[in-house]
Amino acid sequence: MGRVGVGPIRRYEEGDELPPLVKEMTQEAINLFEGSAGQSGPSQFTDKETARETLGTEGTVASGRMSLSFAIEMLRRYFGSEVFNHAGTMDLRFLRPVRPGDTITFSGRITGMSREVNGSRVSVEITVVNQRGDTTAAGQGTAVVPNAFLPQDV
Repeated sequence: MGRVGVGPIRRYEEGDELPPLVKEMTQEAINLFEGSAGQSGPSQFTDKETARETLGTEGTVASGRMSLSFAIEMLRRYFGSEVFNHAGTMDLRFLRPVRPGDTITFSGRITGMSREVNGSRVSVEITVVNQRGDTTAAGQGTAVVPNAFLPQDV
């Protein structure tokens, strides 16, 4: 049958850092994201005046769903879509607004592994930071990977 995924086998160990994912937030990208979700009218995400009235802010903000999507993208790139799409999870808390013009960096570190029937669950601590060093979101993601990808003592 073969192994899951393509390319070289990746070994997972506690403490490993995931390659960071950096995103430039533009109003155009926010508008496209909201449009792809079926949002067609003005909202705090797409219209400055609506953001002022709704949130009391000077301008628009990116939705938390956008940060969630990027955090999932980071895990899919790291584990591979075949692994993450099959048994991946994400729990992200939004701590500060992300605004157009922000550069946000998603980072992750493996914090634990536990055996399961179909492989081993790899837990990843996720942090999202903007260009000023403010943490905009934090949480945890997991993926169940084949046991052959892990050290013997897990």
